[in-house]
Amino acid sequence: MTVEPVDRQSLLERRSLLFSPDPRLGWIFRDRRAYSVQFTEPPPPAEQLPQYLNQQVTATREVLDRRRRRALPLSVTGFVILALFSAYSVNDHEWGKTSIPLGSFVLALICLVPGVVLTGIAATARRNARDAYETARRRAEETYGAAMRDWQARRHRHESTEHYQANTRPEWGAVPRPLARTRLDVFGGTLWSWEALLTTYGSSALYTGPLLVIDLSREMVCGELATLSRAAGIDVDAQLLPAQLAASTLLSGLEPQDLVDAIVESMYGGSPDAARADRAMDDRILMKICEALGDDVSLARIGAALRALMGEPDDSAALERDERRRIANELFSVEYRRQAHANLSRIESYVHPLEQLGTQPERRNSGYLTCIALDSNARNVRSELLTDLIVQWVTHRVAASGSPRPSVLVAGADELARRHLERLSDACERRGIPLTFLYRRLRETGGEMIGGGAVAFMRLGNHEDATRAADFIGRDYRFVLSQITKNVGGNESHTESDTEGEGDSDTISLSTSIGTSTNWGTTRSSGVTRSGGGPFGFFADRSTNTGDSRTRGGGTSETDTHGESRSVSRNWSSAYSYAAGTNWSDADTTQRVYEYAVEPVTLQHLPDHALLLVETRHEGGRKLTPVECDPAIVTLDRVTTTPLPDPPPRQPSAVPGPPGWATPSAVEPPREPLPYAPGPPPGYQTGPQPPSEDQDWRPGQVMPRTTRSLRDPSRQNPPPPGSRPPGTGDDDRPGPPPLFGHGNG
Repeated sequence: MTVEPVDRQSLLERRSLLFSPDPRLGWIFRDRRAYSVQFTEPPPPAEQLPQYLNQQVTATREVLDRRRRRALPLSVTGFVILALFSAYSVNDHEWGKTSIPLGSFVLALICLVPGVVLTGIAATARRNARDAYETARRRAEETYGAAMRDWQARRHRHESTEHYQANTRPEWGAVPRPLARTRLDVFGGTLWSWEALLTTYGSSALYTGPLLVIDLSREMVCGELATLSRAAGIDVDAQLLPAQLAASTLLSGLEPQDLVDAIVESMYGGSPDAARADRAMDDRILMKICEALGDDVSLARIGAALRALMGEPDDSAALERDERRRIANELFSVEYRRQAHANLSRIESYVHPLEQLGTQPERRNSGYLTCIALDSNARNVRSELLTDLIVQWVTHRVAASGSPRPSVLVAGADELARRHLERLSDACERRGIPLTFLYRRLRETGGEMIGGGAVAFMRLGNHEDATRAADFIGRDYRFVLSQITKNVGGNESHTESDTEGEGDSDTISLSTSIGTSTNWGTTRSSGVTRSGGGPFGFFADRSTNTGDSRTRGGGTSETDTHGESRSVSRNWSSAYSYAAGTNWSDADTTQRVYEYAVEPVTLQHLPDHALLLVETRHEGGRKLTPVECDPAIVTLDRVTTTPLPDPPPRQPSAVPGPPGWATPSAVEPPREPLPYAPGPPPGYQTGPQPPSEDQDWRPGQVMPRTTRSLRDPSRQNPPPPGSRPPGTGDDDRPGPPPLFGHGNG
């Protein structure tokens, strides 16, 4: 194994790709194979043979089998019989000479020919049908094989082309800075991740315009960006405060009114409840002093003037003797100076640590990249006063900037007051200047400022900060199994009833009927009777019969009926009923729950150079984009400085499916299985089991007839249905209660 030497020069040259257009926050990785287009052409289907060929083979086979089973055996049998008959019919006319009956032999041949011919014809037809089927099958196989080879060749060419394009396609694409909102708030991260973010974003922002970086981290996280910018030939103005306080040009170019506003706002910016009267008095004092100083206004001369007003000794050369005397005697009256002594003392104590600012300014070109950074000394009052003064200077510079306006980046915005940040944010938003704030913590000032622009999160080690960030990102809902119910129960009931009754009934009925009937009638009849007579029947005898009858009748009937009935009945009955049952039920309940879209523990353990960008979609909702902001990624292969397009949607598989006209069945997707097997409870038995005499009912067992009651264990077992209580007969029917004895009603 050999290790090739690293070409450091080529790596440094590739870092020049950082200075490319379109401001970006970092890169996102996407597999280059995700952009490959799948070969969606389905394989050629096998050619189906015509159905009639198979039918012909089947039909000819059936015909041949039928001829072999019927026609051919019959013909052979007839031939054999006639041949044997011919053999037995041979006549011996002379010794050694035989005579064969040709008629019988010809008849035998005639019997044999039809079966053989028909069977041969069927065999020939079957052979022809099979040959046609095999020819069509071979032709279909050759056609399918050629089509499959062509399909595989097209698939191979497509895959080769996609593989070649995938090897030339980049995998790391740039993530542009959100431009919908001019402000970007970045929360969390370490000093190393801040340095990487400043290098990645700042180098691309310099391609489009000037950049102003305010580094309040006290660890020079903008150092790498300044070094790369100098190597790229970009003018860099880096000022390290308070180490280079005298040579700084921080307040140069400010008008007296702007300088006074910057001093007063920096004094009271962190105290929103400061008295307006004190602020107005401080503003008046400073304005009077600036007017007295003329055109040469500096913090050193303002401090010397304040000491002159208070009558404090001062041996500095900031003011001449005449200026000191005029300010002390003519600027304010003695009474005013006495009443404003506290204000004078407060202003002088604030200005004194910063009097050296700009006393020995260096000639600097206006840097395309301006870095104002606090050094790594321990936190002191001078650095704290400079922090508020710097943000005031930046706000005034943004408000007074012409074209091109610089982009602004503030690292360590936790050190600034909320009202200062809001004023700077308003000034940048009004002028369309990209503004980026970097906060170490999501609390106090950062928690009050979140949501005013686009938001990004880096590692938030503190659990409270991570929880606030997760709450800001939001929650998503889903349905989960929230409740499992499993019920097992049994019931038993006994019913016993006795019924007795006695009834007497008397019935008396009396009926009387009288009826009269009369009948009459008349009957009359006449007739002529002729009868033949004589030898030839020509003369007939004639007789005439005439009759008259009349009938008349009548009748009277009377009926008298008297009846009396009496009945006595008695009845008794005894009934017993028994019921036992076991029931079970299995049920699961799903409930919609809201969970973090990004868990707090995920934000606590993000990699050093990872950044989670939260953007608002135009159609509503949010968009989360993971970003890698390590500037060393630009030295890798397959890296582009432009955003990668979204991967195409996955194409359907080439496996042939149902036809397009087939409507898919609406099948409900299966839900998650229950954590237990549904069904009857363990130990359940379908039939009654005879327990022992003293065995009680338990869950999972059907209550037998001989068990005692669940509600009253002391109750005696009632007789089961069909048993004979005391005092009954020999039959199986329940007998009457003892009250009625043994009689049958």
